[in-house]
Amino acid sequence: MRIIVGAMLFVLAASSMLPLACAQPTTAPASEIQTVTVRLSNFAFDPEHLRLKANVPVRLRLVNEGGRHDFSAPAFFAASNFASGSSAPPDGDVSVGSDETVEVALVPRKPGTYPLKCTHFLHSLFGMHGTIEVVP
Repeated sequence: MRIIVGAMLFVLAASSMLPLACAQPTTAPASEIQTVTVRLSNFAFDPEHLRLKANVPVRLRLVNEGGRHDFSAPAFFAASNFASGSSAPPDGDVSVGSDETVEVALVPRKPGTYPLKCTHFLHSLFGMHGTIEVVP
């Protein structure tokens, strides 16, 4: 018994001396996660400029009020963490069907300004673009 307890104490002491690898954000209770609603309509995001804080969990609630649209921000999604069991949207695009709502929970990691656009034919050209600013 003393050997087992001694071995456990040794493992605990040794593991506390290991350097921390890349620290991952902790998961906050759902009630503490800020929800930011973005409305997608014919040729506009509302708001067209999002301002988020680095390392603060956020839920993007994408509400499509028009035809087919997407929320394309590959660099932003690549610079964010996602809850375990989920990952960044493929190619950085979230497809949102007509009259559909999609939620994406994430933690922006890297401060910067990231482009946002709808990649459907001519939508960005007609004004469906914006920015996502992540501040420290």
